[in-house]
Amino acid sequence: MSVLEERKRCPACEAENSSSLLRAAYHEPRMQAFLVRKFRNPREISALLSGADYELRKCRECTLIYQRFILTEEYTARLYDEWLIEGDAEQELSRERLPPRQLAYFANEVLTIGRMAKKPHHQVRVLDYGLGRGWWCRMAQAFGFDACGTDLATNLVSEARRKGINAIEVDHLAGKRFDFINTEQVFEHLAHPLAVLRQLRGLLDDAGHIKISVPEGRGMEKRIPLMDWTASRWDRRYLLPATPLIHINTFTQRSIAVMAQRAGLHPRPIPIRYEYSLCDTSSLKTIGRSLLRPLYRRTTGATYVFLQPS
Repeated sequence: MSVLEERKRCPACEAENSSSLLRAAYHEPRMQAFLVRKFRNPREISALLSGADYELRKCRECTLIYQRFILTEEYTARLYDEWLIEGDAEQELSRERLPPRQLAYFANEVLTIGRMAKKPHHQVRVLDYGLGRGWWCRMAQAFGFDACGTDLATNLVSEARRKGINAIEVDHLAGKRFDFINTEQVFEHLAHPLAVLRQLRGLLDDAGHIKISVPEGRGMEKRIPLMDWTASRWDRRYLLPATPLIHINTFTQRSIAVMAQRAGLHPRPIPIRYEYSLCDTSSLKTIGRSLLRPLYRRTTGATYVFLQPS
């Protein structure tokens, strides 16, 4: 059975007009360095990827940068269940413990959703799509929302239930309706993001919202020649938004907007006063971060977007 499958079209807008930005064989030293750093069993994975390439392509229509060759569904499940080194988790949501500043961020976001819904929290139905360890969903429940979560990893759904979260399998979402759907660090991992967004649009009330938050791909082309997988995770040379096999879609604000349009959605600006529902005042640094974050998103084209039906 093949380990990789090829995406012949842009997964965000389905265009066939794209160009190659980088192609590197997984047996090259710079790619081997990534496998050793990221995976528990690099020799086994290197053998599975023998003869395979890591290729980044850019869609000329929507500007999405995407990996042409991705793991098949079966091996994607193994990636997240077996292969990754836990200490270098890609998502903060996957951690068993979160710092207070991250919890304060979720609390502020949940309160923002409540203000946008303009009705009592217990009447607001929210879905956390890709719930991870359930942090966001638990915060929504704590503020009184009618919240549930789901995840493609069935073990995370079972774990969430043990924590008291109303968790359901993705296959059981059909027929349900929500006022808000949260996707935090999800769409960069999806083999078919446009298809998933269309599915979520079908679960959304006409006055509802979907949030997409993904790593920023702005300026990625200039960073590609610097690629160094031995660098710090937050170093420019470590191409976090294009992590091989993991962050298979690198979005810009434009690529999200084009994908949304094809799914029957459009961006909805958040009133800035709503984003100051709650500020983390535990230190001067966190106060500054809380105050500047909404301004940063408005001036840089950040890939944090609220969408509503067109």
